Amino acid sequence: MEAARLIVVFGLIIVALRKKVSVGVTLFGAGLLTALFYSVEPATLLSGYWELLGSRRFLFLTAVVVQITFLGSLLTELRYLDRLAAACRALWGGKRTACATLPPMVGLMPMPGGSLLSAPLVDNVLGAGKYQPEFRTVTNYWFRHIVEFFWPIYPGIILTEAITGLPIGRVSLLQFPMTLAMVVIGLIFFIRRIDNSNAGHADMKRAVPGIIGALWPIVLAILLYGVLQIELALAILLSTAALIARERPDRDKLLKALRHGLSYKLILLVFGTLSFQTSLELSGAIESIPRLSSEYNLPQELVVFLVCFTAGLLTGMVAAYVAMGYTILAGFLFQPEIAPSLILLAYISGYVGIMLSPTHLCLILTNDYFKSDLLRVYRQMALPITLLLLFGILLYLSPWGELFRMPIG
Repeated sequence: MEAARLIVVFGLIIVALRKKVSVGVTLFGAGLLTALFYSVEPATLLSGYWELLGSRRFLFLTAVVVQITFLGSLLTELRYLDRLAAACRALWGGKRTACATLPPMVGLMPMPGGSLLSAPLVDNVLGAGKYQPEFRTVTNYWFRHIVEFFWPIYPGIILTEAITGLPIGRVSLLQFPMTLAMVVIGLIFFIRRIDNSNAGHADMKRAVPGIIGALWPIVLAILLYGVLQIELALAILLSTAALIARERPDRDKLLKALRHGLSYKLILLVFGTLSFQTSLELSGAIESIPRLSSEYNLPQELVVFLVCFTAGLLTGMVAAYVAMGYTILAGFLFQPEIAPSLILLAYISGYVGIMLSPTHLCLILTNDYFKSDLLRVYRQMALPITLLLLFGILLYLSPWGELFRMPIG
Protein backbone atom coordinates (compact mmCIF):
# COMPACT_ATOMS: atom_id res chain seq x y z
CA MET A 1 0.00 0.00 0.00
CA GLU A 2 2.81 2.41 0.92
CA ALA A 3 4.69 1.71 -2.30
CA ALA A 4 1.46 2.22 -4.28
CA ARG A 5 1.01 5.67 -2.74
CA LEU A 6 4.48 6.77 -3.84
CA ILE A 7 3.93 5.36 -7.33
CA VAL A 8 0.71 7.36 -7.64
CA VAL A 9 2.42 10.57 -6.46
CA PHE A 10 5.31 10.22 -8.89
CA GLY A 11 2.95 9.18 -11.67
CA LEU A 12 0.96 12.38 -11.19
CA ILE A 13 4.19 14.42 -11.17
CA ILE A 14 5.03 12.96 -14.58
CA VAL A 15 1.53 13.71 -15.90
CA ALA A 16 1.66 17.30 -14.62
CA LEU A 17 5.07 17.91 -16.18
CA ARG A 18 3.82 16.44 -19.44
CA LYS A 19 0.94 18.94 -19.34
CA LYS A 20 3.52 21.75 -18.97
CA VAL A 21 2.51 22.62 -15.41
CA SER A 22 5.40 24.54 -13.84
CA VAL A 23 7.75 22.39 -11.76
CA GLY A 24 7.32 24.54 -8.64
CA VAL A 25 3.52 24.23 -8.76
CA THR A 26 3.75 20.52 -9.60
CA LEU A 27 5.97 19.69 -6.63
CA PHE A 28 3.91 21.81 -4.25
CA GLY A 29 0.80 19.94 -5.41
CA ALA A 30 2.61 16.60 -5.06
CA GLY A 31 3.43 17.52 -1.48
CA LEU A 32 -0.21 18.26 -0.72
CA LEU A 33 -1.25 14.94 -2.27
CA THR A 34 1.38 13.06 -0.26
CA ALA A 35 0.14 14.69 2.93
CA LEU A 36 -3.42 13.66 2.03
CA PHE A 37 -2.43 10.06 1.28
CA TYR A 38 -0.61 9.74 4.59
CA SER A 39 -3.30 11.55 6.61
CA VAL A 40 -1.09 14.44 7.74
CA GLU A 41 -3.15 16.90 9.75
CA PRO A 42 -3.69 20.24 7.94
CA ALA A 43 -2.45 22.14 10.98
CA THR A 44 0.71 20.04 11.05
CA LEU A 45 1.29 20.60 7.34
CA LEU A 46 0.72 24.36 7.58
CA SER A 47 3.04 24.53 10.56
CA GLY A 48 5.67 22.64 8.57
CA TYR A 49 5.35 25.06 5.65
CA TRP A 50 5.56 28.04 7.99
CA GLU A 51 8.69 26.67 9.62
CA LEU A 52 10.12 26.01 6.16
CA LEU A 53 9.64 29.64 5.10
CA GLY A 54 11.62 30.83 8.10
CA SER A 55 14.17 28.03 8.02
CA ARG A 56 17.84 28.42 7.24
CA ARG A 57 17.46 25.76 4.54
CA PHE A 58 14.88 27.75 2.55
CA LEU A 59 16.51 31.14 3.10
CA PHE A 60 19.98 29.79 2.28
CA LEU A 61 18.88 27.98 -0.88
CA THR A 62 16.86 30.96 -2.06
CA ALA A 63 19.77 33.33 -1.41
CA VAL A 64 22.23 31.06 -3.23
CA VAL A 65 19.96 30.46 -6.24
CA VAL A 66 19.12 34.16 -6.54
CA GLN A 67 22.78 35.15 -6.28
CA ILE A 68 23.92 32.46 -8.72
CA THR A 69 21.33 33.67 -11.22
CA PHE A 70 22.32 37.29 -10.68
CA LEU A 71 26.04 36.52 -11.02
CA GLY A 72 25.47 34.37 -14.09
CA SER A 73 23.33 37.05 -15.71
CA LEU A 74 25.86 39.76 -14.88
CA LEU A 75 28.70 37.67 -16.33
CA THR A 76 26.59 37.32 -19.48
CA GLU A 77 25.89 41.06 -19.65
CA LEU A 78 29.59 41.83 -19.22
CA ARG A 79 30.43 39.26 -21.92
CA TYR A 80 32.55 37.19 -19.53
CA LEU A 81 30.76 34.05 -20.63
CA ASP A 82 31.36 34.87 -24.29
CA ARG A 83 35.05 35.25 -23.50
CA LEU A 84 35.17 32.00 -21.52
CA ALA A 85 33.34 30.05 -24.22
CA ALA A 86 35.67 31.48 -26.89
CA ALA A 87 38.73 30.60 -24.80
CA CYS A 88 37.52 27.02 -24.25
CA ARG A 89 36.79 26.63 -27.95
CA ALA A 90 40.47 27.42 -28.50
CA LEU A 91 41.48 24.39 -26.42
CA TRP A 92 42.44 21.15 -28.12
CA GLY A 93 39.17 19.49 -28.97
CA GLY A 94 37.23 22.70 -29.60
CA LYS A 95 33.57 22.72 -28.64
CA ARG A 96 33.72 19.14 -27.40
CA THR A 97 36.44 19.96 -24.90
CA ALA A 98 34.61 23.14 -23.90
CA CYS A 99 31.35 21.31 -23.09
CA ALA A 100 33.20 18.57 -21.22
CA THR A 101 35.26 20.97 -19.09
CA LEU A 102 33.15 24.06 -18.39
CA PRO A 103 30.48 22.38 -16.19
CA PRO A 104 33.03 20.47 -14.06
CA MET A 105 34.97 23.73 -13.53
CA VAL A 106 31.83 25.25 -12.06
CA GLY A 107 31.13 21.95 -10.28
CA LEU A 108 34.24 22.40 -8.17
CA MET A 109 32.12 24.83 -6.14
CA PRO A 110 29.44 22.78 -4.34
CA MET A 111 26.27 24.80 -4.45
CA PRO A 112 22.57 24.05 -4.70
CA GLY A 113 21.44 24.51 -8.27
CA GLY A 114 25.03 25.03 -9.46
CA SER A 115 24.16 23.75 -12.93
CA LEU A 116 22.39 27.06 -13.42
CA LEU A 117 25.77 28.82 -13.41
CA SER A 118 27.33 26.50 -16.00
CA ALA A 119 24.22 26.46 -18.22
CA PRO A 120 24.96 29.82 -19.90
CA LEU A 121 28.51 28.62 -20.62
CA VAL A 122 27.30 25.47 -22.39
CA ASP A 123 24.59 27.47 -24.11
CA ASN A 124 27.18 29.91 -25.41
CA VAL A 125 29.36 27.12 -26.81
CA LEU A 126 26.57 25.11 -28.42
CA GLY A 127 24.43 28.06 -29.47
CA ALA A 128 20.74 28.05 -30.26
CA GLY A 129 19.18 26.24 -33.19
CA LYS A 130 21.65 23.46 -34.01
CA TYR A 131 21.31 21.57 -30.73
CA GLN A 132 18.00 20.72 -29.10
CA PRO A 133 17.28 22.22 -25.65
CA GLU A 134 17.11 18.71 -24.17
CA PHE A 135 20.61 17.88 -25.44
CA ARG A 136 22.04 21.10 -24.00
CA THR A 137 20.26 20.41 -20.69
CA VAL A 138 21.53 16.87 -20.29
CA THR A 139 25.09 17.72 -21.42
CA ASN A 140 25.35 20.51 -18.88
CA TYR A 141 23.63 18.49 -16.13
CA TRP A 142 25.72 15.35 -16.65
CA PHE A 143 29.14 16.99 -16.70
CA ARG A 144 28.31 19.41 -13.89
CA HIS A 145 28.01 16.41 -11.52
CA ILE A 146 31.02 14.27 -12.42
CA VAL A 147 33.12 15.60 -9.50
CA GLU A 148 30.52 14.85 -6.86
CA PHE A 149 31.75 11.29 -6.34
CA PHE A 150 35.18 12.32 -5.06
CA TRP A 151 35.60 16.12 -4.58
CA PRO A 152 36.33 16.28 -0.81
CA ILE A 153 34.53 19.56 -0.03
CA TYR A 154 31.13 18.22 -1.14
CA PRO A 155 28.72 17.68 1.79
CA GLY A 156 28.03 14.07 0.74
CA ILE A 157 31.69 13.12 1.08
CA ILE A 158 32.07 14.97 4.37
CA LEU A 159 28.91 13.37 5.79
CA THR A 160 30.07 9.91 4.69
CA GLU A 161 33.11 10.25 6.92
CA ALA A 162 31.11 11.78 9.77
CA ILE A 163 28.51 8.99 9.78
CA THR A 164 30.50 5.88 8.79
CA GLY A 165 33.96 6.73 10.12
CA LEU A 166 35.64 6.04 6.75
CA PRO A 167 38.18 8.89 6.26
CA ILE A 168 37.45 11.44 3.54
CA GLY A 169 40.62 10.51 1.62
CA ARG A 170 39.54 6.89 1.44
CA VAL A 171 35.97 7.84 0.49
CA SER A 172 37.27 9.99 -2.37
CA LEU A 173 39.59 7.30 -3.72
CA LEU A 174 36.98 4.58 -3.24
CA GLN A 175 34.46 6.46 -5.38
CA PHE A 176 36.83 8.05 -7.92
CA PRO A 177 36.35 5.27 -10.53
CA MET A 178 32.71 6.35 -10.75
CA THR A 179 33.82 9.81 -11.88
CA LEU A 180 35.99 8.22 -14.58
CA ALA A 181 33.06 6.07 -15.69
CA MET A 182 30.80 9.09 -15.81
CA VAL A 183 33.32 10.96 -17.97
CA VAL A 184 33.62 8.06 -20.44
CA ILE A 185 29.84 7.58 -20.66
CA GLY A 186 29.34 11.32 -21.13
CA LEU A 187 31.94 11.45 -23.89
CA ILE A 188 30.26 8.58 -25.73
CA PHE A 189 26.64 9.67 -25.40
CA PHE A 190 26.89 13.46 -25.45
CA ILE A 191 30.25 14.96 -26.37
CA ARG A 192 30.84 12.97 -29.55
CA ARG A 193 27.52 14.29 -30.91
CA ILE A 194 28.90 17.85 -30.89
CA ASP A 195 30.21 19.28 -34.15
CA ASN A 196 33.97 19.55 -33.85
CA SER A 197 34.79 21.38 -37.06
CA ASN A 198 37.00 23.90 -35.25
CA ALA A 199 38.98 21.35 -33.21
CA GLY A 200 42.07 21.70 -35.37
CA HIS A 201 42.57 25.37 -34.51
CA ALA A 202 43.82 25.09 -30.93
CA ASP A 203 45.56 28.13 -29.50
CA MET A 204 46.63 27.39 -25.94
CA LYS A 205 48.34 30.77 -25.54
CA ARG A 206 44.95 32.39 -26.03
CA ALA A 207 42.88 29.72 -24.30
CA VAL A 208 44.54 29.54 -20.88
CA PRO A 209 44.70 33.31 -20.11
CA GLY A 210 41.20 33.66 -21.52
CA ILE A 211 39.84 30.98 -19.19
CA ILE A 212 41.56 32.48 -16.16
CA GLY A 213 40.42 36.00 -17.03
CA ALA A 214 36.80 34.92 -17.48
CA LEU A 215 36.58 32.50 -14.54
CA TRP A 216 38.12 34.64 -11.80
CA PRO A 217 34.75 35.59 -10.17
CA ILE A 218 33.81 31.91 -9.89
CA VAL A 219 37.31 30.90 -8.75
CA LEU A 220 37.21 33.65 -6.12
CA ALA A 221 33.90 32.35 -4.78
CA ILE A 222 35.33 28.81 -4.68
CA LEU A 223 38.41 29.98 -2.77
CA LEU A 224 36.40 32.03 -0.29
CA TYR A 225 34.10 29.08 0.35
CA GLY A 226 36.45 26.10 0.11
CA VAL A 227 39.66 27.56 1.54
CA LEU A 228 38.60 30.37 3.86
CA GLN A 229 35.39 28.55 4.91
CA ILE A 230 33.19 31.58 4.30
CA GLU A 231 29.46 30.87 4.05
CA LEU A 232 28.60 30.00 0.44
CA ALA A 233 25.97 32.73 -0.01
CA LEU A 234 28.38 35.33 1.40
CA ALA A 235 31.23 34.00 -0.77
CA ILE A 236 29.15 34.46 -3.92
CA LEU A 237 28.05 37.93 -2.73
CA LEU A 238 31.65 39.03 -2.14
CA SER A 239 32.74 37.67 -5.49
CA THR A 240 29.87 39.48 -7.21
CA ALA A 241 30.77 42.72 -5.38
CA ALA A 242 34.38 42.37 -6.56
CA LEU A 243 33.17 41.88 -10.13
CA ILE A 244 30.99 45.00 -9.94
CA ALA A 245 33.81 47.04 -8.39
CA ARG A 246 36.20 46.02 -11.16
CA GLU A 247 33.89 46.31 -14.18
CA ARG A 248 31.59 49.13 -13.01
CA PRO A 249 28.64 47.98 -15.15
CA ASP A 250 26.04 50.57 -16.06
CA ARG A 251 22.66 50.77 -14.35
CA ASP A 252 20.78 48.97 -17.15
CA LYS A 253 23.05 45.91 -16.99
CA LEU A 254 22.74 45.72 -13.21
CA LEU A 255 18.96 46.03 -13.27
CA LYS A 256 18.62 43.40 -16.00
CA ALA A 257 20.77 40.96 -14.04
CA LEU A 258 18.85 41.74 -10.85
CA ARG A 259 15.50 41.07 -12.56
CA HIS A 260 16.77 37.63 -13.59
CA GLY A 261 17.98 36.88 -10.08
CA LEU A 262 14.78 37.96 -8.34
CA SER A 263 12.47 36.05 -10.68
CA TYR A 264 9.43 34.77 -8.77
CA LYS A 265 9.63 31.56 -10.84
CA LEU A 266 13.00 30.71 -9.33
CA ILE A 267 11.76 31.33 -5.80
CA LEU A 268 8.67 29.22 -6.53
CA LEU A 269 10.94 26.43 -7.78
CA VAL A 270 12.87 26.45 -4.52
CA PHE A 271 9.74 26.56 -2.38
CA GLY A 272 7.99 23.88 -4.45
CA THR A 273 10.96 21.55 -4.11
CA LEU A 274 11.43 22.08 -0.37
CA SER A 275 7.69 21.98 0.39
CA PHE A 276 7.54 18.56 -1.31
CA GLN A 277 10.46 17.38 0.82
CA THR A 278 8.71 18.78 3.91
CA SER A 279 5.56 16.78 3.10
CA LEU A 280 7.64 13.62 2.62
CA GLU A 281 9.29 14.15 6.00
CA LEU A 282 6.05 14.91 7.85
CA SER A 283 4.25 11.96 6.29
CA GLY A 284 7.03 9.46 6.96
CA ALA A 285 6.96 8.43 3.29
CA ILE A 286 10.76 8.32 3.11
CA GLU A 287 10.86 5.46 5.63
CA SER A 288 8.29 3.35 3.74
CA ILE A 289 10.78 1.53 1.48
CA PRO A 290 13.13 0.55 4.33
CA ARG A 291 10.13 -0.83 6.21
CA LEU A 292 9.02 -2.85 3.20
CA SER A 293 12.55 -4.13 2.67
CA SER A 294 12.76 -5.40 6.25
CA GLU A 295 9.33 -7.03 6.11
CA TYR A 296 10.22 -9.13 3.07
CA ASN A 297 13.75 -10.12 4.20
CA LEU A 298 15.42 -8.82 1.06
CA PRO A 299 19.18 -9.32 0.37
CA GLN A 300 21.40 -6.67 1.97
CA GLU A 301 22.51 -5.31 -1.42
CA LEU A 302 18.91 -4.81 -2.51
CA VAL A 303 18.02 -3.17 0.80
CA VAL A 304 20.97 -0.78 0.48
CA PHE A 305 19.98 0.05 -3.09
CA LEU A 306 16.28 0.59 -2.30
CA VAL A 307 16.89 2.75 0.77
CA CYS A 308 19.47 5.07 -0.82
CA PHE A 309 17.90 5.17 -4.27
CA THR A 310 14.52 6.04 -2.78
CA ALA A 311 15.96 8.67 -0.45
CA GLY A 312 17.87 10.20 -3.37
CA LEU A 313 14.86 10.12 -5.68
CA LEU A 314 12.55 11.69 -3.10
CA THR A 315 14.90 14.41 -1.84
CA GLY A 316 17.11 15.17 -4.86
CA MET A 317 20.01 15.89 -2.48
CA VAL A 318 23.19 13.88 -1.90
CA ALA A 319 23.51 15.13 1.67
CA ALA A 320 19.93 14.01 2.36
CA TYR A 321 20.31 10.42 1.15
CA VAL A 322 23.65 10.08 2.91
CA ALA A 323 22.31 11.49 6.18
CA MET A 324 19.07 9.48 6.15
CA GLY A 325 20.10 6.37 4.25
CA TYR A 326 23.42 5.72 5.95
CA THR A 327 21.88 6.15 9.38
CA ILE A 328 19.08 3.69 8.57
CA LEU A 329 21.64 1.25 7.10
CA ALA A 330 24.12 1.48 9.98
CA GLY A 331 24.03 -2.30 10.55
CA PHE A 332 25.09 -2.88 6.96
CA LEU A 333 27.54 -0.04 6.32
CA PHE A 334 29.58 0.58 9.46
CA GLN A 335 28.34 -1.45 12.40
CA PRO A 336 29.97 -3.50 13.82
CA GLU A 337 32.72 -2.71 11.28
CA ILE A 338 33.10 -0.41 8.27
CA ALA A 339 32.16 -2.07 4.95
CA PRO A 340 33.65 0.10 2.15
CA SER A 341 32.07 -1.95 -0.65
CA LEU A 342 28.57 -1.44 0.73
CA ILE A 343 29.29 2.26 1.36
CA LEU A 344 30.26 2.52 -2.32
CA LEU A 345 27.05 0.75 -3.37
CA ALA A 346 24.99 3.01 -1.09
CA TYR A 347 26.52 6.18 -2.57
CA ILE A 348 26.06 4.97 -6.14
CA SER A 349 22.43 3.99 -5.50
CA GLY A 350 21.53 7.33 -3.96
CA TYR A 351 23.44 9.18 -6.66
CA VAL A 352 21.42 7.52 -9.42
CA GLY A 353 18.31 8.48 -7.46
CA ILE A 354 19.24 12.16 -7.23
CA MET A 355 20.21 12.31 -10.92
CA LEU A 356 16.71 11.12 -11.81
CA SER A 357 14.91 13.10 -9.10
CA PRO A 358 12.30 15.67 -10.17
CA THR A 359 13.17 17.53 -6.96
CA HIS A 360 16.88 17.94 -7.85
CA LEU A 361 17.42 21.69 -8.10
CA CYS A 362 20.17 21.38 -10.71
CA LEU A 363 17.89 19.40 -13.01
CA ILE A 364 14.91 21.68 -12.44
CA LEU A 365 16.85 24.92 -12.90
CA THR A 366 18.83 23.72 -15.93
CA ASN A 367 15.66 22.43 -17.55
CA ASP A 368 14.00 25.76 -16.88
CA TYR A 369 16.97 27.71 -18.27
CA PHE A 370 17.02 25.82 -21.58
CA LYS A 371 13.20 25.61 -21.77
CA SER A 372 13.48 21.89 -22.46
CA ASP A 373 10.97 19.07 -22.09
CA LEU A 374 11.86 17.24 -18.87
CA LEU A 375 10.51 13.90 -20.10
CA ARG A 376 12.69 14.10 -23.20
CA VAL A 377 15.64 14.93 -20.95
CA TYR A 378 14.90 11.75 -18.98
CA ARG A 379 14.77 9.74 -22.20
CA GLN A 380 18.21 11.02 -23.25
CA MET A 381 19.61 10.25 -19.81
CA ALA A 382 18.01 6.80 -19.32
CA LEU A 383 20.64 4.62 -21.01
CA PRO A 384 23.71 6.56 -19.75
CA ILE A 385 22.48 6.49 -16.13
CA THR A 386 21.67 2.77 -16.44
CA LEU A 387 25.19 2.07 -17.69
CA LEU A 388 26.62 4.13 -14.82
CA LEU A 389 24.63 2.05 -12.34
CA LEU A 390 25.76 -1.21 -13.98
CA PHE A 391 29.39 -0.10 -13.80
CA GLY A 392 28.89 0.75 -10.14
CA ILE A 393 27.44 -2.69 -9.43
CA LEU A 394 30.38 -4.35 -11.19
CA LEU A 395 32.77 -2.18 -9.17
CA TYR A 396 30.95 -3.25 -5.99
CA LEU A 397 31.27 -6.93 -6.96
CA SER A 398 34.99 -6.53 -7.68
CA PRO A 399 37.73 -6.61 -4.99
CA TRP A 400 38.07 -2.80 -5.29
CA GLY A 401 36.20 -1.98 -2.07
CA GLU A 402 38.31 -4.34 0.00
CA LEU A 403 41.38 -2.19 -0.68
CA PHE A 404 39.80 0.48 1.54
CA ARG A 405 38.80 -1.70 4.48
CA MET A 406 39.89 -0.19 7.80
CA PRO A 407 42.08 -2.29 10.09
CA ILE A 408 40.18 -3.55 13.15
CA GLY A 409 41.36 -2.08 16.43
